[in-house]
Amino acid sequence: MNLNQLYYFNELVKQHQFSSAAKRLHIFQPSLSNSIKTLEKELNCNLIERRNGRVELTKYGQIFLESADSIILTLENAKHNINHTKQIENNTIEIGCIPTARENFLPHITSVFEKENSSTFHYIYHNGISNQICLEVQNGNFDLGICSKIDTYSDLNFIPLYVENTFFTASKLASKLDLPQSTRTIYLVYSTKHELSQPAQKLIDFITN
Repeated sequence: MNLNQLYYFNELVKQHQFSSAAKRLHIFQPSLSNSIKTLEKELNCNLIERRNGRVELTKYGQIFLESADSIILTLENAKHNINHTKQIENNTIEIGCIPTARENFLPHITSVFEKENSSTFHYIYHNGISNQICLEVQNGNFDLGICSKIDTYSDLNFIPLYVENTFFTASKLASKLDLPQSTRTIYLVYSTKHELSQPAQKLIDFITN
């Protein structure tokens, strides 16, 4: 018994005619007939009978149909789940980012990015400090990073994105001192040593162009 026999039997039951079922299955009618005969021989019972030019199920055929439908449904669900998982994986972008970038920059940029591409992407965010992010990008664990520039990672590409304000927040000193506001430049970082996925490359192109 093989899967084709299950699909053939299922379609024959739906169409009630060998000619119609064979046409729907894109096979020759003798091939369909031989497949059903082989199935009946293997099960040692008649699954169908002909009545007034129509194919009808026997009681054994009805029992077999329930199992065949269940198997086909399980297979179709498995195919759907696999394809769905592949789609997510193919549209997944892993981003290492400092917390402020995730809160303030990335939600806006990814929203506009998806609208322009008419696609939905799956983002996996990894919060971290800049040095850790650069290391993971260098090792190919993140597709890209949003962080400060670390000069020791000379093999990474750093593209300036925006400047953010930083504040000294130590509570005791902050209440006593008039501390100056400082700024830091936030960069997009990625590696050319590792092949980027198509969605990641699209996002980088979108951000930098």
